[in-house]
Amino acid sequence: MRTFITLTLVIMSFVSFSQDTIQKKDTLIKQVVISPKVVTINPLPLEIFNVLKTDGDVIEVTMYTSSKTFTLPKNKGMNYFLSFLIGKSPAKLNPKNIAYAMFMVKEDFYLDAEISISDEISYVVFKKEGKKYYNLLNQKGIDFLKKMM
Repeated sequence: MRTFITLTLVIMSFVSFSQDTIQKKDTLIKQVVISPKVVTINPLPLEIFNVLKTDGDVIEVTMYTSSKTFTLPKNKGMNYFLSFLIGKSPAKLNPKNIAYAMFMVKEDFYLDAEISISDEISYVVFKKEGKKYYNLLNQKGIDFLKKMM
């Protein structure tokens, strides 16, 4: 009986000691501070803009809220859409986007984009080869896209 009691006390002290050690490690982990990620926001490079302007075939835009889809065909449609862009990036970003756009060059997928419009700021996020480029929209572009919503 004595052996059983001694063995129980030893096991209980070992368990309480190991729990204390784990708590100390958790406390140290919680004190680690991770610095925030820095994101660089650049406008669409001139080379990509020129490819769209000269060889662009079609833009297809799908609105998220209304599920409407419209197409701006041929190079004239592409240049019309490109006239909505300002060569500057936004200073802050909106929490959600309102539309998806797909750009075709020489009848093949070239890049895609998401469009974000709010009362404060409106812009297009172009996505090409894993990189993102941000361009502000002018008032003409905002008015056109709001009609399509």
